[in-house]
Amino acid sequence: MSQFIARDAASATQPLEAATLIREQGLAREQGLTREQKRNLALASLGSLLEFYEFMVFGFFTAVIGKLFFPPDLPEAVKTFQAFSLYSLGFLLRPLSGAIIGHLGDKFGRKRLFMLTVLLMALPTTLIGLLPTYAEIGIAAPIILLMLRILQGIAVAGEFAGASVFVTEHIPGSRVGIASGFVLGANYIGFFLGAGTGALAANFLSAGALEAWGWRIPFLIGGVFGLLAVYLRRQLDETPLFLDIRRIKDRAKAFPFGEVLKTYLVPSIYDVLLGVYLGTMIIILYFYMPTLLQTQYGFDRATSFNANTAALLLLAVMCPLWGRLGDKIGLGRALAIGAAGLTLDLFLFFRNLELIAQDPGQLLWWSLSFSVFMSSAAVIPALGALVFPTEVRFTGFGFGYNVGSLIAAAAPTIISWIVLSYGKSTVAYYGMAVGVLGIALALGVQRLTYYPRPG
Repeated sequence: MSQFIARDAASATQPLEAATLIREQGLAREQGLTREQKRNLALASLGSLLEFYEFMVFGFFTAVIGKLFFPPDLPEAVKTFQAFSLYSLGFLLRPLSGAIIGHLGDKFGRKRLFMLTVLLMALPTTLIGLLPTYAEIGIAAPIILLMLRILQGIAVAGEFAGASVFVTEHIPGSRVGIASGFVLGANYIGFFLGAGTGALAANFLSAGALEAWGWRIPFLIGGVFGLLAVYLRRQLDETPLFLDIRRIKDRAKAFPFGEVLKTYLVPSIYDVLLGVYLGTMIIILYFYMPTLLQTQYGFDRATSFNANTAALLLLAVMCPLWGRLGDKIGLGRALAIGAAGLTLDLFLFFRNLELIAQDPGQLLWWSLSFSVFMSSAAVIPALGALVFPTEVRFTGFGFGYNVGSLIAAAAPTIISWIVLSYGKSTVAYYGMAVGVLGIALALGVQRLTYYPRPG
């Protein structure tokens, strides 16, 4: 059973020590999810899927966007840099946006802000697909694009935190692991669909057609999907834990962000580190690794791309399975097993990488093995949300996790500097250090206090 099995209704707002919960494993009756809970879980995951779909699509077409939306007399390198700056803008806004959206969600309800975040993703995504280029409207094109990216950055910060909080407050503590796994798995399905849509457009359209209109199609598809998600989310129910808090406390006068900084600094730091671990490992394994293998070890583009795509799909599929394991043995234990396995896997991979480069077909199996262990991060949404009580949960997780994501965004720059300064083989040590951080976070579960929903 889960280590988050609550003993009574008061435990949603009264803390439970992790060690106590672990000793009580198996005492609660296993319960399946109700139809209502499954519906809420599915609708909550839709926005996370859209968030990462758009993230991947914008990254895929960064060079095209740079060419179309900035002055033609600029050097290509400058235009690409400016486009990547817009790509990175979402990361820079995430901590502040996460705190603001979380603060409002803790005051006025999860459902309202949950509707807002998916709308703020869907509308800008649609408008980017319809936006006139620099050749058509001049300097207004990059300015409007910047504004749309700002709106998306605000939405991204609140969407993942909102989904994590929403699910953990709807799902009983004994099943929160598998629900957490579905939320994170939806993110990676978004990565996979974004990469797949971009690849299809690039493979089936000529370079001229892609620049003229083909790049717009993935954005419009994402926008339509997002607007559908907005409509479907109207069916969501407010979380029972928030409704309980609202009955006994005047939320309009509350100041959740101040309370988080004053009273819940340790859980906030823990969530920052969770964000660093998850974000950095994803960047290393699925965004930086293909480039490293091609430029430093001679792997061809098709081999590295195919291995990476298959690994992303397996990552999404495995997340609910690791979440289910977390419900059985404890979320911290599941994360510890996965982080330790991934650290060892990275060590063995880089130790044998010169030999693997001589037989590139092995790369697929190594990439899949990374995903088997990396998917243990499925428990992170639950761990990050449940360290805060209901009245400040959205704010605490939204702020802490997004600060961690911002720190993680520096990973490509740090790795590039390491390669230039100390050689390509030292990347292994950076990845292993992040893996050790994951193990430490898993062990730290024992020292924290949790606020699960009874059940």
